[in-house]
Amino acid sequence: MRQYRAVFDRQDWCGTVHVGLDPDSDFFPWFAANVAARLLLRAFADLTGDDR
Repeated sequence: MRQYRAVFDRQDWCGTVHVGLDPDSDFFPWFAANVAARLLLRAFADLTGDDR
């Protein structure tokens, strides 16, 4: 599990997530606050105000 999560902490993956964000979508803020925050997904930290 640690290796799997490490992929999501890579800078290139975080950049890919940011490129794919739709600023008009309600999904990404919801996902960031309810799922990504629990999984400590760094790519979504700026959407929740958390800079883990």
